[in-house]
Amino acid sequence: MTMRPRERLIMGAIDLIRRHGVAGTGMTELLAHSNTARRSIYQNFPRGKQQLIEEATRTAGQVLAATITATEEDGSSAARLAGFVRMWKDTLVAADFTAGCPVVAAALAGSEVPAAPAIAAEAFAEWEALIAAQLTSEGLTAEVAESLATTTVAAIEGAVVMSIATRSVTPLDRAAEQLGYLLRCRTSELG
Repeated sequence: MTMRPRERLIMGAIDLIRRHGVAGTGMTELLAHSNTARRSIYQNFPRGKQQLIEEATRTAGQVLAATITATEEDGSSAARLAGFVRMWKDTLVAADFTAGCPVVAAALAGSEVPAAPAIAAEAFAEWEALIAAQLTSEGLTAEVAESLATTTVAAIEGAVVMSIATRSVTPLDRAAEQLGYLLRCRTSELG
């Protein structure tokens, strides 16, 4: 299926934000990268770059939420963790450790796109809610599940940044190992 200019701009913005951050994503480069005419920006995003970054952040958050829920058939928090980590490892290696999380980049871009941190916070909250829902379905209390979900998102996102810096998936592997241990400990307390 061929993407329309709006979708090409959003997907192009996500890719460039992952690689260069929000401040490093220029409109000229985006137009070339997305093979889109300049008029398409203002036809689809009347507020220009700010609105495009906002939409790209929302879309990136939804894509990552879909990655988290893609493991629902297995039904376990361990499967969701493994799937999320595997996705990040594959993404980092495929990009030769040059592209990170666009939602993290947006969270840091408040001076350029004031609404971006709040949109990023919504994405993080959705990921936490998905993980917490899985954990409560496994018998954890809502309070413990929410805390563990926050810990999981923070640890994985931090490990992604560390993996880029070290050009290695070792930080992700280590974070996943400890999170897996924590999940096993918390769920074994139920039995």
